[in-house]
Amino acid sequence: SSGINAEYGGLADLAFSTALSFVNAETLFVKLSQDRITELVRAVLLTKNSDLVTKIAGEVSDLDWKYATLRAIEKFSKKHASNKDTELAVFAHQLLCAVDVSECFSDEHRDNKMKTDASKTIFHIRKAYNSTWIQFLKMPKSRELYHTILTNLHESVIPFMQNPKLLIDFLVDSYDLGGTSALLALNSLFILITQYNLDYPQFYPKLYRMLKADLYHAPYVTRFISMLDLFLKSPLLPAYLVAAFAKRLVRQSLQAPPHVIVIVLRLITNLTKLHPSVKRLVHRGPDHPAVRADPFLPEEDDPAKCAALESSLWELEILNEHYCPGISSVVKTLRKPTDEILVDLGLSKGYDSLFKEYLKMWKQDPPLEFVEPLTFTQSEFADVFTF
Repeated sequence: SSGINAEYGGLADLAFSTALSFVNAETLFVKLSQDRITELVRAVLLTKNSDLVTKIAGEVSDLDWKYATLRAIEKFSKKHASNKDTELAVFAHQLLCAVDVSECFSDEHRDNKMKTDASKTIFHIRKAYNSTWIQFLKMPKSRELYHTILTNLHESVIPFMQNPKLLIDFLVDSYDLGGTSALLALNSLFILITQYNLDYPQFYPKLYRMLKADLYHAPYVTRFISMLDLFLKSPLLPAYLVAAFAKRLVRQSLQAPPHVIVIVLRLITNLTKLHPSVKRLVHRGPDHPAVRADPFLPEEDDPAKCAALESSLWELEILNEHYCPGISSVVKTLRKPTDEILVDLGLSKGYDSLFKEYLKMWKQDPPLEFVEPLTFTQSEFADVFTF
């Protein structure tokens, strides 16, 4: 396989095709050799040639190839875990994602008791897939690849891992980084908590600390709010926690763009329907002590200590006077909901669509002149204007 690393013309491609032919010919007489696949995968990944990676990925179809490829990627990842070359992880990730293990988790094989050779191979593939991903995540990665992995982890990897809890260190480290990395790690962490009984008590306090004023101007704000809507739906959440999120959201929305304010207010509307104890914050009148002297501590990052439940959403009075007419209507719905049906957040609507929507509501033409002129000649223009 050493010829695959050659840089002369099509020699690398020729060397790969020759090596692959030897491997396939050998399998006609003996079982697929793990050592040969390991060497072949190592040589292909070191070329950093996406076309060669695609070609070897095309061979990964039967169970023996899948198992051997996973073991080869695991060994490669372990050997290059301390290598500072982040490009290697890009091609290792490309090949790893090409190994389709979904058939190993089908209903046909899920409860198989390993009575056949194929069943034993499937068991080993599941185990290898788990250990390969854990080892691969230790490789140095570029920021782009790092974010790509976090984006797809909850849908493409976690459902096929034997023990997804082993991802906790990677996800917590990503969560602690803040910013985009923390946002992309949210879905996977939430799945581990709700579906795999992961005990992570700092999930909601850290989520609360992510609510910063600059977040509402970030390009990923709608994605964050959609996940926030999902995370706060559980009826088992304590009232103080939901109240803290509602209070900080409405406080920070005072500095948010109009279309984001609308989304935030709709989210709070849903929170009051899902958690009736939060309604008291909305309906406390101007004579209530919480309105005259707000006990809420905006700089406190612990939702249990910010005194949100003793506060009120007096900020709604300010938002009700907002220049955007749609905001006052959403405030009215929040204060007096007509039913208990959750409202659509309207995440797909930006500022442009919001402006066009309310522009259509303006049915009256603005007055331009009391008497509409029938003609406009040059002499008439001269009588009115002098230069």
